Amino acid sequence: MKNFENRLDRMMQRIWEDSAKIRLPEVPDTNDAWMRMEQLMDIQENESIQKTVVKPTVLTSFMRPKLIWAVAAALTLTFISPILYNTFTTTSIVVERGHLKTLILADGSTIKLNAESTLSYKQGFGEIHRNVTLSGEAYFDVKKGEIPFIVQFGSATVEVLGTEFNIHARGTDVDVSVLEGIVKVSGTEETKDVVLTAGQKVDFINGNNPGNLEKFEHKKYPGWIYNRLILDQTNLKSVCKEIERKFNVKIEFASADLGNITVTGVIDANEFNPVMETLATLAQRSFKFEKDTYIIY
Repeated sequence: MKNFENRLDRMMQRIWEDSAKIRLPEVPDTNDAWMRMEQLMDIQENESIQKTVVKPTVLTSFMRPKLIWAVAAALTLTFISPILYNTFTTTSIVVERGHLKTLILADGSTIKLNAESTLSYKQGFGEIHRNVTLSGEAYFDVKKGEIPFIVQFGSATVEVLGTEFNIHARGTDVDVSVLEGIVKVSGTEETKDVVLTAGQKVDFINGNNPGNLEKFEHKKYPGWIYNRLILDQTNLKSVCKEIERKFNVKIEFASADLGNITVTGVIDANEFNPVMETLATLAQRSFKFEKDTYIIY
């Protein structure tokens, strides 16, 4: 019994000595532990958000250029569609400087286009309409028909059923002359309609509305279709513009006031030099040639 007690005492002493060597972990600080937990939760939340957003962000970045191009293409198509439609459904005849051109349209009408002039008409001409647009100068020999023949030039129009007439429409310098038949001329105001008969012409005020009727008696009018310049108190500036178009040359004045000199007469316009010599005689002026330009002084 005594031996048993001695062994138990030694065992307890050993346990006590061994337990003294054991170091238990310190009790953690609760505030520090909670802070760490919040940081961990934030990190996990951010990772979750990134996983959710990354794909749409990548998709958006990938799709954005295509979307921009698609919108731009749609807008461009919206703007150019009318232009493309007009281009494919409109016929335009352009005459350059130094040239004349004669056209026979689908309805049998004949049109002579002067230099630096353009005539255009839309699809269906002669069938559902007889409308043309003019920029420059043209002589019309219109065949009679049930559909009115309408010429649009600037803001004015000429309407006929069958006749011969000339339209000069260059900027604000606009006039209409009738050789045969009757035409109705309309300006920008409905009250300004004017009816012209054979032998009559009308100038437009600022290129917008017809003014007073005048008579012309020259048998070969307008002169340009007969290779002539018919001048009636015409200023040199206008005459020289017509010569430039016909012969594809450049004419200048030594001083601006020379362009206001008026001349009257008829000049055969088959060749350039005789035209300039006759014009210089009528204007009592001279001209010289310098660096591809004819100068009147």
